[in-house]
Amino acid sequence: MNAIITGASRGIGRACAETLSAAGFRVTAVARNEAQLRELQHTHPTVEPLVADLTREVPTGVYDVVILNAGYYAPGGLLDPGRDVFGESWELNVMANHRLARALLPPLVERGHGHLVVIGSSATDDTSGHMTAYGATKKCLRILYESWERELEGSGVRTTLVAPGATLTSSWAGETPPPKILQPTAVADLVLRCVNEGITGRVTIKA
Repeated sequence: MNAIITGASRGIGRACAETLSAAGFRVTAVARNEAQLRELQHTHPTVEPLVADLTREVPTGVYDVVILNAGYYAPGGLLDPGRDVFGESWELNVMANHRLARALLPPLVERGHGHLVVIGSSATDDTSGHMTAYGATKKCLRILYESWERELEGSGVRTTLVAPGATLTSSWAGETPPPKILQPTAVADLVLRCVNEGITGRVTIKA
C-alpha cells in the first residue's frame, strides 16, 4: 500500500507519515521544508520526500491512500491590520486541496478502489473572532469534502473527513494552548484506523 500525505514535515502530517510508515505503508511525504522531510526519511526509510509549495505546485501520481492534511493557521479577524490572513488561508486550505483532489482522485476512481482522507477541524463548529480565516476556510473545505463524498459514492473509493479538536502543533507558537489538547499522534492513530478498517464519513476526535 502506498500513501501520499501533504503537510508532512511537522504536526499531524508528520505524525501520519510516521504512523503509516511504521504500519508498512510506502509514504510520499509532501511539504516545503526539505530539511525536515529528510530528517523524517532518515528515521523512517519507507518515506519518500517530495518538496513542493502546494499553493503553486500540484503533485501527481497513483496512490492507494490520499491524505490531504496541509493547512494554514494564523490568528486574525476582519478589522485586524497587517497581512491578509484570510487570503493566505484560502490559497492553502481551500484552493490547494481542490487542485490536489482533482489531480490525485481520478486514478483511484479509474481503478475502483482507494481511500481519501481529509484532515478538517472542529473549528468549523466554532468560528470565534480570532479564528475567522481558519474557521471559514476549514468550513469551506468541509463543504468540498461533502460534495466529493457524494460524487465518489459507488466508485469504490472510500472517503473520510477527520475533524480534530485543538491539537498541539507549531500553530500554537506564541499562544497559550488549552488545558486539554490532542497530541498529533492521537490524530494519526485515528487516520490509520480509518484506513485499515474502512471507516468513512465525518469522524471527530477531541482531547
